[in-house]
Amino acid sequence: MNRIRANSGNAFHRLLVRCLAEDHQPTVEEIDLVAGKIWQDSYGLLTGQPWPDVVPNSDAHRQMIGAAKMALHPPLRCEASAV
Repeated sequence: MNRIRANSGNAFHRLLVRCLAEDHQPTVEEIDLVAGKIWQDSYGLLTGQPWPDVVPNSDAHRQMIGAAKMALHPPLRCEASAV
């Protein structure tokens, strides 16, 4: 898998805007990029473990992938209906 530098803030922000503003469906590689960025900015700083070393399908890996998917394509907000 092509691993774009997870600490590349510009790439992360461009992708985020593209997904949210242009309704772009993120690719597996793009989700991995964002998961790596989330990992790096949170647990990676604490543990020193780089994202590529996180075991695929481990709890930590699944959590970061889930967070990345939510960041790139959050569920639609429900409008409060008149009661």
